[in-house]
Amino acid sequence: MTAADLNRRTALQVFIAGGSAAVLAGCGASGNAPPSSPAGSTNSISLTDQRGRTLTFARPVARVVTIPMPSASLLVAVDRSADHLAAMHNASWVAMRDGIMGAMFPAALDLPHDIATQDFTANVESIRALNPDVVVQWSDAQLIEPLEKAGLQVLGLKNSGTQEDVDAWVAMFAAMLGKPERATELKTRSDRELAEVKALASGRASQGPSILYFNRFTGGLKVAGANSYNDFYIKLVGGSNPPTGKDPLTGPGMVGVDIEQVLRWDPEVILLGNFDAAMPQDIYSDPVWQTVSAVRSKRVYKVPLGGYRWDPPGQESPLMWHWLGDIAFPQQRSLVRDKAAEYFRFLYNHELTKAELDKILRTAENGQSANYRQFNA
Repeated sequence: MTAADLNRRTALQVFIAGGSAAVLAGCGASGNAPPSSPAGSTNSISLTDQRGRTLTFARPVARVVTIPMPSASLLVAVDRSADHLAAMHNASWVAMRDGIMGAMFPAALDLPHDIATQDFTANVESIRALNPDVVVQWSDAQLIEPLEKAGLQVLGLKNSGTQEDVDAWVAMFAAMLGKPERATELKTRSDRELAEVKALASGRASQGPSILYFNRFTGGLKVAGANSYNDFYIKLVGGSNPPTGKDPLTGPGMVGVDIEQVLRWDPEVILLGNFDAAMPQDIYSDPVWQTVSAVRSKRVYKVPLGGYRWDPPGQESPLMWHWLGDIAFPQQRSLVRDKAAEYFRFLYNHELTKAELDKILRTAENGQSANYRQFNA
């Protein structure tokens, strides 16, 4: 049994006080016993966040401010509406505007999105004025303390970028919305897709390509190193990640590199993330990159953007796993379009159109890249 499998057995316990529902989601957080309900309470909700702090709500939350970037779209997916989202980080808003979340839930684009700086420091007075039931924030003490000192209730999320974290976030959001059964649905579906991707990878006879993910390309190169979600799914589908291979980088997460290092790695596939505007054509047309294997074989791809960016962990991560598997091991016809259509019904109660699927999968931007016709309608 792998360490990841053991981690997935570590339960984040979410307890609905006064009721019998409990949601168990894989999590790297502490496995504290569920707190008892307050005296005299019959409908209160208690849960433990990823700091180990217990939060109690008298009723399901109605107004949620989200600061960590995945949390706005994740809340919408758990709720299947944007009705309880009160404000979000600007980067979350940009993803909604540029993806199709804004088309599915147009009212979300009218919500405040200037409530935190780029480094997630909260604008406390702006948030207080919104009168939220809870503020979702990364669990760093320096980010949470100003909010708690202002009398706000804060749900702390761990920023370690694992699938167990996604499961934990879903469980906490479902609990505080009063929909614990939704967490079970999402985790059951995610686990099924994960098992399918693992089975596909183990059944392949050939070694996968080396795949380099750029979190940033313009204005300085940043790639996914150890303990990143991108490293997880590159290896999940059977590929190798150069920054954690024979010539590894020091330091976890997203690490800055120079072009000489990339040339030494000579990746066979390059993924361009959704945190800047770089596109495959930018690399194909730049003389500096012409000797790289991925460029010579036209295997540079812009990562899809759906209800949220597919490159970090989130509710659409199973679609990223399947998409990347077909990038690494091209098919005559990928099933990702069909899976995405089904997943969007499940997550958002939305029927994707052909044009929306093309936009999500970036069929135009990736049209020059090898084997991308497999994703066409």
